[in-house]
Amino acid sequence: MVVRSSTQNRRRHTDWSGSGISITAECAELRVLLSATPLDGTGNNLVNPTWGSVGKDLLRLAHAEYADAISAVGGADRPSARLISNMVSDAGGKDVISDRMMSAMIYAWGQFIDHDITLTASGTTERMFIVVPIGDPSFDRFSTGIATIKTKRSAFDSATGTTPEKPRQQFNQVTAFLDGSMIYGCNTATAAALRSFVGGRMKISEGDLLPLNNLATFATGTLAMGNENPFVPSDKLFAAGDARANENVELTALQTLFIREHHEQANRLAAGNPRLTDEQVYQKARSIVIAELQAITYNEWLPSLLGNGAINKYAGYNANVNPEISNEFASAAFRFGHSLLGDDVEFLDNNGIQVRDAVALSQAFFNPELVKSTGIDSILKYLTADPSSEVDTKVVDSIRNFLFGPPGAGGLDLASLNIQRGRDHGLADYNTTRAAVKLPRVTSFAQITSDKELQQKLKTLYGTVDDIDLWVAGLAEDHVRGSSVGPTFQAIIVDQFQRLRNGDRFWYQNQFSGNELAQLQRTSLSDIVKRNTSLTSIQQNAFFFKAEISGTVNEDLNRNGNVNVGEPPVAGAKVELQNKADGEIVATTKSDRLGRYAFGVAAGLRTGVYQIKVTKTDGKPSVATGPISIRSGDVFVRINVAVPSSAPARPTPQGGQIKLPTGFSPAMRPPARMASAVSPVRSAETPQKSVTLSPVALNAPRDHLTTASQFMPNDLHPLIDALFATFPLGLL
Repeated sequence: MVVRSSTQNRRRHTDWSGSGISITAECAELRVLLSATPLDGTGNNLVNPTWGSVGKDLLRLAHAEYADAISAVGGADRPSARLISNMVSDAGGKDVISDRMMSAMIYAWGQFIDHDITLTASGTTERMFIVVPIGDPSFDRFSTGIATIKTKRSAFDSATGTTPEKPRQQFNQVTAFLDGSMIYGCNTATAAALRSFVGGRMKISEGDLLPLNNLATFATGTLAMGNENPFVPSDKLFAAGDARANENVELTALQTLFIREHHEQANRLAAGNPRLTDEQVYQKARSIVIAELQAITYNEWLPSLLGNGAINKYAGYNANVNPEISNEFASAAFRFGHSLLGDDVEFLDNNGIQVRDAVALSQAFFNPELVKSTGIDSILKYLTADPSSEVDTKVVDSIRNFLFGPPGAGGLDLASLNIQRGRDHGLADYNTTRAAVKLPRVTSFAQITSDKELQQKLKTLYGTVDDIDLWVAGLAEDHVRGSSVGPTFQAIIVDQFQRLRNGDRFWYQNQFSGNELAQLQRTSLSDIVKRNTSLTSIQQNAFFFKAEISGTVNEDLNRNGNVNVGEPPVAGAKVELQNKADGEIVATTKSDRLGRYAFGVAAGLRTGVYQIKVTKTDGKPSVATGPISIRSGDVFVRINVAVPSSAPARPTPQGGQIKLPTGFSPAMRPPARMASAVSPVRSAETPQKSVTLSPVALNAPRDHLTTASQFMPNDLHPLIDALFATFPLGLL
């Protein structure tokens, strides 16, 4: 921890609003010396200086299972990886979204940090051939029976793979630490090449994007950036600290975002203390960005994925903890994210409106020109405003059948590759791995999954629960309550991230203190997006996308177009959610016996402009609300619809309309919006205490949409109590 003298505490410091870091300029030089994490990871642990450094062998949680117990590809007695993929990973064109409403950002961030902590390169000589079933619709369309998917075995430590006591071990080509190596590089040459050496800043290109990997930018030689797109010249790629930065446009957007954040920090540091050198500003800004990566991952991303409390509280640095990456984590558990992907990438403005046509995910790989034309704002907005797919065995076609192009032109099946990679690395079977992470072995397929169809498929493929590929069974497991993964992957991921944190001497909570630490702890990914883009409409937690339009349908007995006290609910009315942009009916439901309806994300609600259409059971002409705007997550709109009554008109009941809170103008009525941190009611659930915040006039002017009232949870309690006290008992 840094100990500041009373003199330092009295000196002027630069404060900035929001969740940015308040930097004490006079002590910046001291903090740089403490926080400058070694680029290659060497020396982080003073007793074991190579732990977590570049080139270290992957650890194993369970003993290796090679075919010859030494190095031969495992799983020889198991079905072809492609056959398994066809049976359990074919999504069939369906997209089942996350039942916990995680956003697409959950997988984008997962890949971003994965590239910080793991890189297992392919070897150059040993090839593998995945057998393709005869007549496979993508890879053997002419039923030749000789088609294969070709890939290479991973590079390995040449000092291993000699005896059963010393089996083959793959190694990590980047540092194990969560240290921003995908931004800054993990060697001095790459780090220096990316720097401008002016004001602590890094190189960029037009549009405040990543630098282009050409000789104009890197006069002494370009960086070794990966490129799987034969139609994109290498000098058109972006350059970054990790070779995979161009892999897809979503990843490139996050890489770019954190270069901008580095510059945000560097500019503030330099302004706060002009005496700081370029090196001091660069290292200090780097240490802050690394701290933000760590804080976001542990305070937001991991709880969003695994549930609160899955990761133990930080108890300080432990020099006895080895932070290195486990093979089970890198080659199976952390590949869960491939099931989260959708089949396309969309581009949205700040209000969540589409600004250009979506592109197929297969067209978003190694496509820097797309990022140059769209910028990163519309991509980041999409990632926060669209739900992810569910964590299960299913994988979308763009990466199962068309990865990097159609079959015959570089097409691959990522599900097959994941299965085959586990065999290449000699990963132990699923049940053996469960025992290694202190979980009980399963004795039936029903103990893996409650999905009977999947149980039967696994039984048909494997025959026994004792010989299932780890990646397949890990995804097939029923999820831990409150989590989006099953118990085996949960145990592997928790083990890895606790060791990464506890075994890192430069961990941010071990380096920052006081106000700086407090502000880092409060920093969210949404904060960083907002201060480095034009986006302002993003929910607080970017890793969830939750929204809902709900309300009641009531008889308009007095024909005034409003829902008044005493007007009865309409059960069984047809309620439709219509997209105003194209007129599409997104979802249809019926009001329940209390007149209630709800449309949530599971029903197809996304950002955009909608209206609610209601048709009574008597088939009389429908009524429709005015436009309802959903600009981001955490927007829950209450729309109560008054439908014409067939009964004779009656006077407004004594007391008139529902009394509204002080300061709520009748002109604000259509619709009332609640931007709240309270978990929304899912469309499949009964709303908790359905409350009318305002009656809705169906023909209200559109201008009123921009003046929706904002209610926070504490404001709602007295309102709920007051409203329920006015309802006739028969309506409750």
